[in-house]
Amino acid sequence: MRRRPATKTLHYVRAVYNQENAPPENFTELVRQALRVLPSVGDTKVGISSLGVVGVRQRHPDHENPERPLLLAIGAGAPDERMGTFGTDVAADHDDDLPEAPPEDRAFKLADAFLLIEHQELLVCTDGGMRGYGSVERYLRGLFDRANLSPAASAFELLPASNQEKRRTLEQEGVKEITLKGTLFAATQDLEGQDPGGFTELFRRFRKRCQDYLAEEVEDEQEREALAAHWGSINVTTTIMPAGGTRAEPVVHSSLDSAGLEMVDEIPDDSEVVILTRSGNTIRTGDVVLKKKVRLRRKELQNDLDVYEVWDALKEFRVELRQRGAWQR
Repeated sequence: MRRRPATKTLHYVRAVYNQENAPPENFTELVRQALRVLPSVGDTKVGISSLGVVGVRQRHPDHENPERPLLLAIGAGAPDERMGTFGTDVAADHDDDLPEAPPEDRAFKLADAFLLIEHQELLVCTDGGMRGYGSVERYLRGLFDRANLSPAASAFELLPASNQEKRRTLEQEGVKEITLKGTLFAATQDLEGQDPGGFTELFRRFRKRCQDYLAEEVEDEQEREALAAHWGSINVTTTIMPAGGTRAEPVVHSSLDSAGLEMVDEIPDDSEVVILTRSGNTIRTGDVVLKKKVRLRRKELQNDLDVYEVWDALKEFRVELRQRGAWQR
């Protein structure tokens, strides 16, 4: 089957509870408990206003093995929506991606999020409708409620795991310049219904305007479609730095310092932020908030990612984090 390249971001987040009300089980066991109560794909579906119907489309064959991390693929959407949707009433523990015409009650199917869960730690890769780990948090909370777990089980937040030493370096040394990098693959539906917020959102919208302008310059419809298939090959880079460098006015530096910390906290999925401190150190957002960009392959016709390929990427990232001493398990 032909494949197209796709660059995705893997996020390292942690399920955090209030210590006074934390359930006795770890987060992985809570998810496993919910999946035992809800054994089929159709059982796991939860309605979320911003996403439609969401559910666990597929579980790794080792999902019940306590010696291995839990690997899941989550689908989102509802029939007639532009985003993909998983099979909403599949009476099995996974939704097979078979090369056949879909039944009447299923729209085009796509896994929108891929998870690796171990103890309280999660690695998350989102694709399609479930943009960012916040949507995963909302779904898992709904899954616990649907499985009738204790109220304490749902009282969690998914927070980014961070390198506090790198963050302190950024805070102490200040920002000399900020470079934002990204491709013109700024999907239109990713921007619809969103309010601008922060530098990375402005950068995303700027790339979308560039994309629109370039598309308008191509009059032939077939050539325009060919161009659209290669948006990921066109890079955009923007650098923000004060004139005068370290001799710039203090108010300029303080403004840039605040913007740098804000961009670290924004954790953009489709942009890379590189910060050069006034002491000459280079800090990437992935150095502070632990994440990794990976090159995957998208199916040519279905437009979805291969679930096992994504799971393998998550497992490799887990090994890297453990070697760096960053994985808390």
